[in-house]
Amino acid sequence: MNPLNHVAIIMDGNGRWGLKNKNSRNAGHKEGLKTVEKIIKETLKQKIKHLTLYAFSTENWKRPKKEINYLFNLLENFLTRKIDQLHEQNIKLKIIGEKNFSKNLNSLLNSAEKKTARNSKIQLNLALNYGSKLELVSAIKQIKKKKEKINEK
Repeated sequence: MNPLNHVAIIMDGNGRWGLKNKNSRNAGHKEGLKTVEKIIKETLKQKIKHLTLYAFSTENWKRPKKEINYLFNLLENFLTRKIDQLHEQNIKLKIIGEKNFSKNLNSLLNSAEKKTARNSKIQLNLALNYGSKLELVSAIKQIKKKKEKINEK
């Protein structure tokens, strides 16, 4: 077993790379997805149990609408084309963050999580629509619920 148990990657700079090398932010995002496939392959090879990819934060909603649509289309296409392969490789997909995307993307994300739920070779955490403010609010709500349960007793 590899002593390295969890690798987390903030997927930042693809758009800037695309502008610099291909004159297009979207070209950078497309190349970034190819890199993700290489990272997953290497994660399997190295027997790392958890891989977290921070892909789209709540701050990313400030990007131009065309770019956001392109990113989500890339994700939809990836899931449609690759979920069976991820499942065959015994990879569990877990989405981190709020799933309030298009009906189609939410359905694909839920389906992918359900399909791979029992897989155990590695867990691929895909952080979408996440952010520190959201996490703080969520943590406070959980603390409040626990306190209310204690007070009920």
